[in-house]
Amino acid sequence: MARGDLDSDASADLSPVIGADPLDLRLSLASIVHWADSTAVRRDVMARVAFPIDGMGMFLVVNQLSYNGAMRPVELSLALGMTATNMSKIVGRLVQAGLVVRVPAPDDDRGVLVALSDEGRAIGERIMAVADANLRLVLSDWSPAEVEELRRTMARLARVHRTVSERRAASA
Repeated sequence: MARGDLDSDASADLSPVIGADPLDLRLSLASIVHWADSTAVRRDVMARVAFPIDGMGMFLVVNQLSYNGAMRPVELSLALGMTATNMSKIVGRLVQAGLVVRVPAPDDDRGVLVALSDEGRAIGERIMAVADANLRLVLSDWSPAEVEELRRTMARLARVHRTVSERRAASA
């Protein structure tokens, strides 16, 4: 990488904005999210489950459906930060690959849900098995009581986050 655009100002602060407290919840959450959201972790899971398509977007859709069940395409787009057009293309490719199906939404005569096919569900089960194995490895030296405390705390955090997010969305 060229070094031509260097700022020679010796007063630049090279430290992070966040403090160095190892118990800072923001730092801990950011670390976990960045690890789980990393391309390397996703590629590893894709390889371990023998995902049949070399397409990260398609893997992410199958992953979302594995965790959440059938979803509207717009919900998938929002969850994955993709445009509706891109999601439509990805879902079309997944339908062609036999991993998902489009089904009528039971609560909306014109609505459509994207759901895992039998083959997609089998891959989703393998994804969940890899996720379980990864968690067991990370938590291998934790006591059962510590794991249970983490489960309860994370479930509470997720529940409160959803509630706050829903209130923000309703007031927007």
